[in-house]
Amino acid sequence: MGWGITGTMLSGIVVWGGVGLLLDRWWGTRFVALIGVLLGLTAAIYLVVVKYGAVPPPAGGDDSSDRDGPGPSRTQKG
Repeated sequence: MGWGITGTMLSGIVVWGGVGLLLDRWWGTRFVALIGVLLGLTAAIYLVVVKYGAVPPPAGGDDSSDRDGPGPSRTQKG
């Protein structure tokens, strides 16, 4: 899983940074490569969160009484 995250991050930066660099050379500018790197980093972070961010549900079925505590909370009136 660590290599997948690392590869996704690096490929996003390299691909979109490369596109920005090519556009910089074509248009004669100097800032599009930085925008490409930032765009690639943002897209890579989004993809990592979507792909690896979900926590698997706990094993053992759907017994909600374990998660909610011993029972409903009761208050005293008076």
